[in-house]
Amino acid sequence: MVGSSGVGKSTLTNSLLGRQQLKVSAVREDDSRGRHTTTHRELVLLAQGGLIVDTPGMRELQLWADEEDLDEGFAEVEQLAARCRFGDCRHQREPGCAVRAAVDRGGLEEGRLESYFKLKREIEKLSRRQKQKARLAERATRKSSSGKKRVRKDLLADALEE
Repeated sequence: MVGSSGVGKSTLTNSLLGRQQLKVSAVREDDSRGRHTTTHRELVLLAQGGLIVDTPGMRELQLWADEEDLDEGFAEVEQLAARCRFGDCRHQREPGCAVRAAVDRGGLEEGRLESYFKLKREIEKLSRRQKQKARLAERATRKSSSGKKRVRKDLLADALEE
């Protein structure tokens, strides 16, 4: 299992085992989040015949997704969004928001919408990072190319002097 610290990897493994084999900790009371408990990797044999490797939590997992993945993963939100009054609806407090109306009448869980918003923010952040890296790489390439041109001009000037 791979995931962030405290998300429940060991708890899920214990559930699949049907017994408390792996050490787990209670959720923190102050913020209702899990605690980092696992400190080593452990191979676990399931009675059903499968194997699970329980691992300590990762500090950061890099997201590999884009807007298309968001649309596929949250198809119901996208279908509702197509019925919003405004094409640029952010599904917050805009009038005529079909997504918010679905949440209000119980057709869409609030938690599901929050997950959608969280993934959308992460995808936007990833996109900004990728664009910034591309700009920096392009700038470095231009700088490197202009330096090579200067060297070539210097070599040409030296050759002409001889």
